[in-house]
Amino acid sequence: MHASSGIRAAVTFGAIMALGGCGDGGGGMVASVSAPPPPVVSNASLASLTASQSFSNNAASATATIAASANVTAASSTSQPLTFSYDLASNSYTVSTQGRSQTFAPASQASAKGGIAVYAVTNGATADRLTIETASVTGYAATSPQYSGLGYWQRTVSGSGSSDVSVDFFIYGLPSAISAVPRTGSAAYATSVYGLVSPLGTEARFFQGTGRMDVDFADALLTTSATVSESGIVSQANYGTGATLTGSGTLSSSANAFTGSAVYTGLNSASHGTLAGQFYGPGAQEVGASFTTTGADGSSATGVIWGNQNSTLPPINLTVANPATNATYNAPSAQMTLGQNANPGFATGTVAVTTAGTTTVTPAGYPAATLVGSDTVAGTNANFTDYSTAGADGAIAVNLYKAGSGNTELALTYMSFGSWQGPTGAGNSAAAVSWFAYGLGTAPAVIQARTGSANYTGVAYGTAYNSATNTSAAVNGNASFAVNFDIQGYSGSLGLKSATTNYGTFNVSGVLASGVAQFGSLTGVTAGAGSILPAFYGPNGQEFGGPFRISIPTATTTIVGVAAGRGG
Repeated sequence: MHASSGIRAAVTFGAIMALGGCGDGGGGMVASVSAPPPPVVSNASLASLTASQSFSNNAASATATIAASANVTAASSTSQPLTFSYDLASNSYTVSTQGRSQTFAPASQASAKGGIAVYAVTNGATADRLTIETASVTGYAATSPQYSGLGYWQRTVSGSGSSDVSVDFFIYGLPSAISAVPRTGSAAYATSVYGLVSPLGTEARFFQGTGRMDVDFADALLTTSATVSESGIVSQANYGTGATLTGSGTLSSSANAFTGSAVYTGLNSASHGTLAGQFYGPGAQEVGASFTTTGADGSSATGVIWGNQNSTLPPINLTVANPATNATYNAPSAQMTLGQNANPGFATGTVAVTTAGTTTVTPAGYPAATLVGSDTVAGTNANFTDYSTAGADGAIAVNLYKAGSGNTELALTYMSFGSWQGPTGAGNSAAAVSWFAYGLGTAPAVIQARTGSANYTGVAYGTAYNSATNTSAAVNGNASFAVNFDIQGYSGSLGLKSATTNYGTFNVSGVLASGVAQFGSLTGVTAGAGSILPAFYGPNGQEFGGPFRISIPTATTTIVGVAAGRGG
């Protein structure tokens, strides 16, 4: 199975450099000149190899000890440097890593069809098998990968009662020049995923499937996802489909490279780790990456992602700041009706955004506000965009926290928040306020697969209402969270104040269940208590936060707001 079709252009790499000189025509001294160096020869593509070459690559290694029953008794996954080279004279490939090396010549080729070549070499108890999927084997059409290829080298050392297996996966080829990696716009790549998962106590399994990688070159971000099927490495049994690989990363600003995180959710395993990759071809037409993951359940997964640009894939949103397509987000909120009885509560509304720049905020139970550029008004905080629009029962004010690098306080990528304030509607002119959070939520399975801990730092904003004086005030402060994925809990603190009142610090405590943050408690160091409903945002939970409400009876004050942090 090869990567899906994409857009390509035929370009020749390489250059020939010649140096020369001449002497004078007389009988005097003749100037000494160096012999010209040999021409520099490079392969223009992988479709026809015309020169020996050591290929750039991204690689990852899996090792496993497999008992006679075919069950895995030990496993590991790691990223390791690998050398993969082609020798024109002998038409052979050599792969080397971690003190191991093997050359695969035409005499050891077991098959070559459909763009896939398989080589096998046996030396006593050691059996080596190399599989490469590349245009140079039988030739691909112009819509198939021309500048990158897939390889995996399996070495099995048979012993008494068990075998030691290593599998090295790699994407190799002709990388894009740094200047050829775009720094504006975006691209979607149709991908193929290949790898090995080793759940302890059962059979190791190869997996393969298809998906996509989406790259926002302007913001230097990427996400990837794929659905794969698993089959037994020994039995060849089909264990079924439905396993997934998800990941995200950032692009280097000074190199053709990206790094990030990956989560493999298997049919009976879950693991979290890292990915690294680069672009291939003269115009970054192709992409390749390797990944390694380990899980608290003892499993590990290792593999590669291989992709082709494909302009027919529908766009998806990678950030909340620059939508690539229209989207409607759930918006959990903390809200209250202002009056002698604030009556605060939690609810879920929606925030809808369009690529044309329209935002519609719909709090639960309150009138919707559709906002366009002409509704903006001057505000007091440059990190918010303030709107005012006419509602059926009176003016509605909406303040949206700016997402992205333009925010000088907290540059959120995957989530944002804001406030809605206006009449409650239905002919009732009583004022209400709703603070809400929204964005690109993290899949619960990703959070379930994570281990260790993560720290988030950020901000808190809200509204305080004093029922004794029937007045309200803007509140802001700092927020910090710590999430322990091993014990499935989170903690933190909020520091809140208004222009005239310091409400103090509120300690945060809560738990995770099935990858979802549950309601947490807020306990004031000096006075007051409340609740918070946070959530994870981003492909890997890079951001964390949500609405909160606090009651301070001694000050006859109720606070509703949102806390948000980044880190992860």
